[in-house]
Amino acid sequence: MLSTVADVYEVRKSRFVERLIKEGEEGKVDFDIFDFLREFNTLSNYYTTSSCSGRIMIINAFSLSFAKGRGLAKILAKWHRPVTLSEVLSVVNNGANLWLLTRGPILHVVARNMESAVDLSKLAKDAGFKRSSILSIKDWGVVIEIESDDRLDIPIKINGNLLFNNNQLNEIINTANETLMFGKLRLVRLIKLIESRYFNRSYSQDNEALVPYRVFRRGL
Repeated sequence: MLSTVADVYEVRKSRFVERLIKEGEEGKVDFDIFDFLREFNTLSNYYTTSSCSGRIMIINAFSLSFAKGRGLAKILAKWHRPVTLSEVLSVVNNGANLWLLTRGPILHVVARNMESAVDLSKLAKDAGFKRSSILSIKDWGVVIEIESDDRLDIPIKINGNLLFNNNQLNEIINTANETLMFGKLRLVRLIKLIESRYFNRSYSQDNEALVPYRVFRRGL
């Protein structure tokens, strides 16, 4: 029988870490964050319960606000990397009201105590995750949400009619990709801060300019 808060914390952590490793081996964890999550979860004062490194989606929904929480939105496609015009065009015939969405990285973390929660939340804000906050305080730990404000919602098809030609849609896709990559760069900053703080790794000052995705793509 579990007798202390510490016992409950350790049992919960063990279950979530086991699930992370299992889902990672099955390819269900974002490829560009799995190695970091596996190491982060070795820290005694933290464990993750869910994560996403950022994604682009095509959603079929009459209204995003109305559909939220009502099961009226259907994800037609989802990518955790930049996408191409041809990939988007391959799904535009699968719904009458389509939205192109970009979402930045998000992590849910349980900290052992309030001191650890505040410390990690501060690192997240220093990395640019301004929407990070403490969600709840439980007997078994403090739940933190680390979330960036990198986001894009654009309707691309209404009542069966595409709103943009291919050239216009390609520019929108470039913007979506750019939004995604800004979020992933922010995630890299967070990982560096965490590794420096908790794993005693050193990094030179990060002075590189943020290159818009469309400029980067032209250089390929």
